[in-house]
Amino acid sequence: MTEYDRHGPVVVGIDGSRAAIHAAQWAIDEAVDRNVPLCLVHVTRIAISTKSFADEYRIDKEYAETSLREAASAVKATGKPVKLDCIIRHGLAGKALIGESRNASLVCVGSEGVGRLAGAFFGSTATEVAKRAHCLVAVVRRPESGSDTRQLWIAVAVNEPGESDAAIDCAMQEGRMRQLPVLAVGTWQEDMGEHPYDKLDHRVEALRERYRDVRIYPVTTPADLGRFLKNSDEPVSIAVVRRADIGHVIHTRPSPGRGERTLLIVRD
Repeated sequence: MTEYDRHGPVVVGIDGSRAAIHAAQWAIDEAVDRNVPLCLVHVTRIAISTKSFADEYRIDKEYAETSLREAASAVKATGKPVKLDCIIRHGLAGKALIGESRNASLVCVGSEGVGRLAGAFFGSTATEVAKRAHCLVAVVRRPESGSDTRQLWIAVAVNEPGESDAAIDCAMQEGRMRQLPVLAVGTWQEDMGEHPYDKLDHRVEALRERYRDVRIYPVTTPADLGRFLKNSDEPVSIAVVRRADIGHVIHTRPSPGRGERTLLIVRD
């Protein structure tokens, strides 16, 4: 079984936005479950020693401290027993978070923000972090609307054994921690023959034997995971994807009235 690293801190990019604060709150359970610190990181511009930039640097520093203080307060307000660290880095947001990922087990970023992290996971910062991070990456999106009371799900593609074991293990760990059932999505092509359901059923039975404390339900689709998520009306809270499949899912949108899906991106 392929295990992903769970020993480093959980890092959250903080930029002063509500989305970043939500990402920090979402990440608390990840840190508690791993028994590691929750590290809040704000990235400011590179310091310039020229006198004319002194005021700008001071403003950036004050903004960073305020952003971290507000995020830390939101984390502490949950009352959950997590060790909290706050760090200010200088430079480009993407490169700084990639640097932090070398020793992290997970890097989390809100899907919307302000400043240089605004819309990060819809542009160059998204691509850079998602493709080059040395650990799991979570794109934490806005919370679900309280109007939808249906069962939430975790979704992961399940194909041939060995092809996506790290993503499957990640999905099962999330299901166990968050007490959510897992949709095992069988994505098949024409060359799989006329009985893809049988192959998926056998795969899921093996997974149920391995992860006995997780509820796993099979579903098939003649498409990729991204199109399944786009067309499905099921309230998927977290989609776990391999790095190679980022392009299929990162821009998917849920139905109106529900929160967007958090993406957990697993290294290949």
